[in-house]
Amino acid sequence: MFNYKPKRQISLLLSTLSFLSIFAVNLSADHHQSQVIFHTYDDKDLFQFKSKALLETIVGTTNLITGKTIVHPDDITKDLQAIFEIDLASIKTGIKMRDEHLREQYLETKKFPKAILTIEKIIKVEEKERKTPQKLENGKSAYVDAEGLLKLHGVEKRITLKGVKVTYLKGSKELEAGYMFGDLLKIDGSFSLKLSDFKIKVPQFLVLKLSEEIQIEISMLATTVAPKKKSEKE
Repeated sequence: MFNYKPKRQISLLLSTLSFLSIFAVNLSADHHQSQVIFHTYDDKDLFQFKSKALLETIVGTTNLITGKTIVHPDDITKDLQAIFEIDLASIKTGIKMRDEHLREQYLETKKFPKAILTIEKIIKVEEKERKTPQKLENGKSAYVDAEGLLKLHGVEKRITLKGVKVTYLKGSKELEAGYMFGDLLKIDGSFSLKLSDFKIKVPQFLVLKLSEEIQIEISMLATTVAPKKKSEKE
C-alpha cells in the first residue's frame, strides 16, 4: 500500500540537516556583521578637564585618545561596547611648570600613565515615549545617558554620563575632502569627578587654586577605518 524508500528518506533528511546547519551559520554571521566597529585615534579628539577654584581656573587638554566603539546600527542601545584610553602625560594647561607638577605630583603619570573610560551600556535615550529602537541615521544625533567605569590614578569607579550626544555621518566625498574617511561617529559628553575619590591629593596651600571637583569634557570622532599598523605607516 505504501511505497517506502528508506535510502531516499535518509538522503532527504541529511540534506535538510545540512541546509539548517548552513542557515544557522549564516544567521550567526549576519548577527556578527550587524555590529559596526568605530575606531578612535584622530588628532581631532579632545579630552579636557576644568578646575574652577576660588582664585584660579585651570583648563587642561589633550587630543591623545585611542579607543573602540562597537554598536548595532539598528539599535545603538543593544550590547554597546566602548573603551577609550587617555594619555595623561600629554595634558597641557598652558604653563610648563604647572604641567610638570600635574604629571609628577598629582596624576603621577610615571606610575599611572593613562586614564581608561569604559562605557558598558546606554540606560536611556532622551526622547519621550520612544517606541522604536534608536538607529544610526545619517546626519542625525541622539542624546543618551550611559553607565561605565573610569580607571584613574590606580582607582576604578563607576560613573554615569548624562546627555551624551552621539552623531552618525555616512562616509561621503565631502567628508573625504576634509580628510575624514569611512563612516563617522561623533561622541560628545561631560561628567564631573572628585579628586579624593581617585586618591589624588591636593596640598593645603593649593586648595584655593585647584578645585576638589573637576569637570570633564570629551569630544571624540571615531571612524570605521581601522588605524594603520606601524609596518603599514613606514
